[in-house]
Parts: sequence; C-alpha cells; structure tokens
Amino acid sequence: MFLSSPSTGRRTRGSGLLLILALLVSLPSASLVAARAQDGGDKILRIQQGIYPETIDPQVGSALAEISIWTLNYEGLTRLDENLQTAPAAAESWEFNADATAITFTLREGLTYSDGTPLTAERFRYAIERTCDPNVAGGYQYLLTDVIAGCAEFASLFDTEAATPVAPDDTAAYEAARANIGVSAPDDLTLEIEFIQPAPYFPTIASLWVFYPAQQELIEAGGEDWWQDPANHLGNGPFQVTELEPDQLVSFELNENYWGGTPLVDGIEYVYILDSTAALEAYRNGDVDMMGVDPAQIPLIEEDPELSEQLLRYGAANTWYLNFNLNEEPFQDLKVREAFAYAFDRETYCAEIVNGTCVPVLSWVPQDVFGSIETDAFAFDPEAAQAALAESSYGSADELPEIHYFYNSDDPLNQARVEWIAGQYRDILGIELILEPTPGTTLSGLRTPETYPQFSIYNWYQDYPDPQNWLSIYWSCASRFAERVGYCNAEFDELVGQADRETDPEVRAPLYEQASQILIEDLPGPPIFSFANIFLVSPAVSGYAPTSIDGGWPGERVSALTVDVNRDE
Repeated sequence: MFLSSPSTGRRTRGSGLLLILALLVSLPSASLVAARAQDGGDKILRIQQGIYPETIDPQVGSALAEISIWTLNYEGLTRLDENLQTAPAAAESWEFNADATAITFTLREGLTYSDGTPLTAERFRYAIERTCDPNVAGGYQYLLTDVIAGCAEFASLFDTEAATPVAPDDTAAYEAARANIGVSAPDDLTLEIEFIQPAPYFPTIASLWVFYPAQQELIEAGGEDWWQDPANHLGNGPFQVTELEPDQLVSFELNENYWGGTPLVDGIEYVYILDSTAALEAYRNGDVDMMGVDPAQIPLIEEDPELSEQLLRYGAANTWYLNFNLNEEPFQDLKVREAFAYAFDRETYCAEIVNGTCVPVLSWVPQDVFGSIETDAFAFDPEAAQAALAESSYGSADELPEIHYFYNSDDPLNQARVEWIAGQYRDILGIELILEPTPGTTLSGLRTPETYPQFSIYNWYQDYPDPQNWLSIYWSCASRFAERVGYCNAEFDELVGQADRETDPEVRAPLYEQASQILIEDLPGPPIFSFANIFLVSPAVSGYAPTSIDGGWPGERVSALTVDVNRDE
C-alpha cells in the first residue's frame, strides 16, 4: 500500500513525504464538532480524521481513510491479532490441500449482517468475484489476480492490448470468464478457493478488505455510487455505519448481531478536520478524543506539560525510498544510484527536519517482518557518495543530464523539506536538482511506465505482515510497481517465487533474505526512513492496543471491542 504524500511527491496509495499529514488534517465548523461532542453521550469515541474517502466500496478503494471505515463496519474471513498473527474471524477454521494449491474455509454457524440477514459463504464468494471483475478493477485487484485461479483472466478480459481483445459488451465472454474463477461456495458454511500456485500466505490476505462481504443486492440496486448511502452499509463487523456527511462526519453504532462480542463504547464518530491547527483546538476543547499529529506541531505539544503526556508514538510498517526511474539517465547507472543513497543523511533528516517523526532505515523489509535482513550498506557517507559518482559512467556532476525532482506540492510544509534534500545533493555531490512541485493528483497520474517521474521520494505501506507483501508484490518483474520504474531481476524473481510457494517458514525466510540482499546490490530504490504513527490520545480513552498497521487511529485493527472512553473519571 502506498500513500500519496506531501513531501515526496498511497496511493491512494501516491507518494512523497507525508500524506500521513493529509490523513490527519475539510474542516467542519467548530460549532458542529462541539455540538456532536455534547449531544453524543459520554460513551461515544470521537476520532479526528483528515481526508474524507473517495469511496467506501471495499472492492474498489485502497486508502487509509477508507480502511478505517471498513475495519469497523466489516470483517474478513480472518483477522490480525495484536501481535499481527493471523486469527479466525468470520471463518472459524481453514485447511490447505496437500500441496497448498487450494484452501477451504469453514465459516462460523449463525453469522448475520447487522440487519439480521444470514451471512453465508456465497457472500464471500461474491466479494472475491467482484474484486476480480474487470468492470470493478479496484486498487487491490492485483492481490487476487496473482494468486486465485482464473482471476487474472477475468480481470484482464477487456484489455485492449491483448492478442485477441474482447469487446466490453461481449456478454458471453464475460460470463465464461466469470464462471472460470477458482472460487465456490458448495454450502452455506464452506468456501473453496483454488490457487495458481501454492500460496501459504493466503490466510493472512483473507483478512483484507477485498474479502469484506458487502451485500450484492444493495450494490446492484444502488449502482456505481451505492456506497454513498449509509443504509447500504449493512456489514458484519462490530459496528455499523449510520451517518455519512462528506468532509464532515462518519458515525457508527453498535452491531448487535456481531458474533465476537459487544464493544465497550456505544458508538464511534470520525470527525473530519483537515487543518491541523483546527484539529488541535478541537482536541484541546474535548471535541475529539484522538487526533493525528502534524510533525510541525510536535515542538508545541512537547512544550505543553499536559499535552506532552498525551502524545503517543508507535512504529508503522512502512518504507520510504529514493524513487528512481531506471528507464532514464542517469539512474540506469548503478553508481549514480549508489551516490544518491550514500548522500542522504537519514539521521539528520529524521531528527531535525521532521521533528523525530521518522527513523532511518537501510533495509527494504522492516525488521519485525520475518525474512528481513540487517545491513549498514549505503549508510550516510559523503566520501563514498563522491567516490561512487566519480566511478560512474558520467565521472562528475558536470556530466550528468538534468535531474528533475518531482514532489507533492499540496502541503506547504513540503517545500522546506524538499529544499533540504536538494541541498544535500548540491553540497555533497554538486548536483543541482530541478524542483518540480506537482499537485498530488497530477503526480499520481504520472506514475505510469510512459510518464514516470525521473526522481522522487516514494513509499510502501504494509498491507499484511508477510515478506511476500514487501518483496514479491513490489519488486518482482511482473509487479506493476517494478514495471513502472523499469526494474527486473530474474534471480530475484526465482528466489521470491520459491519462497512464495514454500509452506515451511524455516525454508521461506532465507529465500526472502537472499532476495533482500539482491535489492541492496541492485539498489532500484534505496530505503531511507520509516515514519512513525503519532497521535494525541485523551486520558479518558483506554483499552486500545496500537499495532504497526494502525494508520487511522491507535488500535483500529484490533481494539474495536476493548477501546473505551470515560470522560467522568
């Protein structure tokens, strides 16, 4: 998953340094926020959010703002626990066949939606089919096309570049491809899925939103924008959406039919405040109980004796990296890439430029994911940077072509950060980068193989805690991400392919480690830092357990039942 970010240039999954800010910071009136806080009762947890979702369709969207809603309203076949281990959810168990090329999920008995409608295996079969549908083509379709039999053929049915293109109105071809997806529901409690190849990591993927069982009849009756009506969000999660006010508010109440227990709070409200100053004022006034912190606010917060005690930092599973277009000069030259990697002072950037909100990294896969490696390769070293440039085919900065640095211009804070980065390369390597401030939506549109920016800073955020999500998904030759930048290494592909198919973790891990070492040697995208999650949390809030994949609020993935708010204490 990637973030569209202000400082470099999620994705919905975008890029650059800090869409984390965008996720934090539409501006509802102060009176509205205060009125909701007074009228909602003491047991309504209010959480500040930033950008309002572009969609709340679980088979279409992919942004953190959307995920924060889905994870309350829906539940997948599996879930991740507080240790990010895969645990049963709607499915009480699952079993692979002998060679891990198929899996059977067994659902819990008596599952229903929030309105009491029975939740059967057919509902999950439909979610998978819809994700593969070429007419839906959501942001995470590729997760299933890479693993489920027949999904890729269905998803690419209308590809105009195919050898024998199929017309979009060819109903017979559409129905034939749809029927060929390797998923079936032989009875109400059984879901069977066939794979292209062994996929031992699949139970973890089954926790993601593409598996969330939005009701088929509501989708078909509501049309393309079915998700805009809160009445259509009859989910199977611990809460249900009751109110959608674009750029203002999303309200949730308890789902009394949820199998897993009753939450401690009576409801949750997402209050959308994009302006960080207004968000902090709302927090000070008690109008929101949690808020994401803009890095620029940290010095102010740390100077406040009360607020500083309420500041929460926890690790986030993400990697930001120097994003080179390997199809263009000068980044086809490995030595130029090495020079850029050596010349980035990660320690100073994290400590001084973004107020301690990131940590330096040198390895692509985070240390808490198995298959990661420890390395000090390409740590900040000005002399090594200069030597690498001298050893390149260009010999010196004077012989380099122009280098254009694209970055997201939507956040005014980015300018100073970008200028600092450009200053590093000017002072150490003598390279004068040409700054290209670009609106976030425009920048996202440039990320195609034909128009990919020459140089930017980009990111990858973990979707599920498995090295397959970090290595195979992103850097294999068939990956849309690697294709865009022009990276392909057959040895890397062979290693991750073996690891992806291997069922024994003790065998998988060293294969991924070898693949990670190849990324260090090839340096298609040198890792530079990982951002932390930073929030203010009211002392009235308890019972939350943050994990590294909680970007919307601390505990959003695992604490829906246990989070509590007691304002009278």
